Parts: sequence; C-alpha cells; structure tokens
Amino acid sequence: MIFCLVTLAQQRSTTTTYPYNGLLINPAYAGSLNLLSVIAVHRKQWINVEGAPTYTALSANSSFASNRIGFGVFASKASQSITDDYSLYGSYAYKINTKIGILAMGLQGGFNQRTTDYEKLNLLSTDPLMQGAPTRFSPNFGTGIYLANPVYYIGASVPYILENIILQNSELTNSDNLSIEKRHYYLSGGFIYSINDHLKISPGFLLKAQEAIPLSWNANINLIVDEIAYIGLNYRNVGDFGILGQLILNENLRVGYAYDINTSDVRINASGSHEIFINYRIKLKNYKKDPQCPVYF
Repeated sequence: MIFCLVTLAQQRSTTTTYPYNGLLINPAYAGSLNLLSVIAVHRKQWINVEGAPTYTALSANSSFASNRIGFGVFASKASQSITDDYSLYGSYAYKINTKIGILAMGLQGGFNQRTTDYEKLNLLSTDPLMQGAPTRFSPNFGTGIYLANPVYYIGASVPYILENIILQNSELTNSDNLSIEKRHYYLSGGFIYSINDHLKISPGFLLKAQEAIPLSWNANINLIVDEIAYIGLNYRNVGDFGILGQLILNENLRVGYAYDINTSDVRINASGSHEIFINYRIKLKNYKKDPQCPVYF
C-alpha cells in the first residue's frame, strides 16, 4: 500500500539570539545603532541527530548621512540533511526622528541558492527522481518597519515576499509535486526597565506567522548587570526552553551564547541546541550622537 501526504513546516531558520541581531528578521533595523555593527552567529540544532539543521550567518549594518539612512548586508548558510541553502541579502532603511523615537522603514533584496544532493542518500535501489544535486536560484525581496528609542522598540516585517518554487522533480508534471516558499510575518518588541543603578531587566517577544502553520512565538527576558553582562531566559511555544546571554568585553567587542532544551519527543535522541555569536562594533568617522538612538537593542 502506498499513499502520499502534503507536509507544511517552517522554512526559515530561527535563532535564539535574535534580540541581539535584529537585521536577520527586519531590514528596517539597518543602521539603528548609528555605528558599524558586524555579527557572526552559528547555530547547531539537536546535537547527536544526524542531518540536524545548522545555521551560520554573517551580518553588518551601519548608518550614514547624519543617521538619516542605514545600510545592511547579511550572508548565511542553512543546512538540513542533504540540502544546503545559501543566501545573500542587502538592506536599506530610511529613518525619521519622531517625538517617541526613531521610526525606520526598510527594504531588502537578494537571493537564495539551494542545492539538494540526492547522492548523499543511502537508497536501497536506484530512484530516477533522486539523482544528482539539483540547484535552484531564487531571488526575493522584503520590507519592514521599526520604531525604537532608549527605552523600548517594536518592529514588524515581511522579509521574503515572493513565494518561489524551491524544489520540483522534473520527471513529474503534477503541480502537487512542489516545494514552495511561503511568506513569513514577524512582529517583535521589547523594553528596558531599570531596577537600580546596577540592574536592568529587558523583556521581549517575537511572533511569527506563516500560511497554514500555527502561530509561532518566542518570549524572553534578560537581566543586565552593570551594563556588562546580559543573562536571559527564552521560551518557544513548541516546547523549547533556553538560556542566553552576552558579555561586553570592551567598547568594541561582545560575545554571546544560547542553549536550547527541547521538551518534545526529539529530546530522546537530541541533547539540545547550541548557538554562539561574536559582535564587533565601532564608531565610524561620520558618527553623530542621537539621544533617541537605542542603546540596548
């Protein structure tokens, strides 16, 4: 007996350290800090599971023209089993000073290149639909809006608007034999509350909606100690608990780490997910201080 099912799932990688790396989910974040910020992040999901997802990204963004505009760029590689997904995107943000903060409107454009190498499969017999390593090039673009000040931020974005075909077996003509990108809608926010001269707390959230997929959300809270150490907790509604944090080594360099614990049946074979990042920040020659500029986001 043979039967087929249509499967629906998340298509874009999710990081736990997104509160420290807003450009990966919102192009309007570009240039929000009014300095050059370069971040490298690596995520290894479900340790001990063969073919489990890994994600590596390098992003950079800065402001120009007296902080009126921001530019950003990021490159990433996401791997799951036999599929590698490379992406390269550039971002542009136009910023407006308002009474309640800096309002930025952003655009991004770029492409993904996906390769599925069927030769890595251990097939019992030759399958004509699983031969070689087909590659598909998929351009895309997105938009976002971001409002921030030294106390709070809120942003909304649709980073990838086009619904590209990302996998199709050329031997079949049935339109159901497709893997198609679906739009992701993000809403994020957070704020800072000062407890005393040494301690601050920073709660935050991320909502992610996708067609035909239940609403996904993250909630996190960070404790900021003496403006040097961030120590936080994260919860994802699929049952993931995580710890995260970052350490500010000096004016230019900070490092961070996150560890996720899965409470679903995956935990039987997986020992959790690790994520690390390094952030380098520097004030460029055209740096101009702005009292509305967010400090912690």
